[in-house]
Amino acid sequence: MRLNSGNSATASRMRKGPLAILLVLCLIWASTATAAGVADYVIQISVDGLGSSYLQSLINEEHLPNFKRLQTEGVWTHNARTDFDYTITLPNHTCMITGRPVMDKAGNPTAIAGHTWVVNSDPGDKTIHSNRHDYVKSTFDVAHDNGLRTCMFASKSKFILYDQSYDARNGAPDTIGADNGRDKIDLYVKDGNSAAMTDRFLAEMKANPFQYSFLHFHDADTAGHAKTWGSTAYNGAIKAVDGYLGKIFELIATDEMLNGKTAVILSADHGGYGLDHGNNRNPLNYTIPFYAWGAGVGQGKDLYALNTATRHDPLSGRPDYTDGGLQPIRNGDGGNLALMLLGLSSIPDSIINASQNLNVR
Repeated sequence: MRLNSGNSATASRMRKGPLAILLVLCLIWASTATAAGVADYVIQISVDGLGSSYLQSLINEEHLPNFKRLQTEGVWTHNARTDFDYTITLPNHTCMITGRPVMDKAGNPTAIAGHTWVVNSDPGDKTIHSNRHDYVKSTFDVAHDNGLRTCMFASKSKFILYDQSYDARNGAPDTIGADNGRDKIDLYVKDGNSAAMTDRFLAEMKANPFQYSFLHFHDADTAGHAKTWGSTAYNGAIKAVDGYLGKIFELIATDEMLNGKTAVILSADHGGYGLDHGNNRNPLNYTIPFYAWGAGVGQGKDLYALNTATRHDPLSGRPDYTDGGLQPIRNGDGGNLALMLLGLSSIPDSIINASQNLNVR
């Protein structure tokens, strides 16, 4: 190996010091390791309807040991934000996988391109691309086109939007390296029974693990609509999700292929109040949690404290994407964070965390 020196004195010191050469080799290795990613597997989880104001009290009362584990062993905030314009399910999940706001913004110095999906029901035969009249790339595009296995496990039928938007017919051609085809999601599973869905995910991960997974749990949202947010039924649904998280943690800990090599990102599409969550100006609707845990992630740290140079804690505020100053942490940060942990570049044309500067270490 040839070592280029800025001056002869440095070169002389390096010839005299085998430890210095070892240090250089370690630095080169570290740089390569960073470029290759700090996690081999990333599991991105959305807990539908999980409002921060209801979550922390259950953690304090020791009802949620696995959410508590996310706090003590990972980095987190309970003051993240949904999309500015919409606090409903499909628009916000589309933010999570595209890194875009919902609506186009005419901010300065350049316009912001949203994904523009605002419908919150089964999409029929429409796709994200046909709605926008332009292809909208996603986490699945980047992971799949780089040769990684991907999956989505969803517990609501309307999530078919993502399977049909990125299937073999509607997905974009793969122009990166080997041609892995147009179908960007290797396995799509819809199951309204979250317990059964979790078990299927665990079995698939044991058999042939996906490097990028997206899991959606409907339980809290369903209970909130039926019995109100913060009700006994709602709290019970969060406890059930905590149990599913425990199974995922157990899989990671006991599988040699996953242990120490897997990161988990968890957020929500919205909170809620009463029986609904449609009012985008209600803090109970737009204030959500954001967690990261596992390979390449620090422990027990507040996300805003780790990101003072790039993010601003909005307190109770609701900043738009074009407001002056730094942005809050949003659920839309998760997609590009997942790709960064995998050592992949950001989603093309994304806006939220496009520079992949959300620090989780």
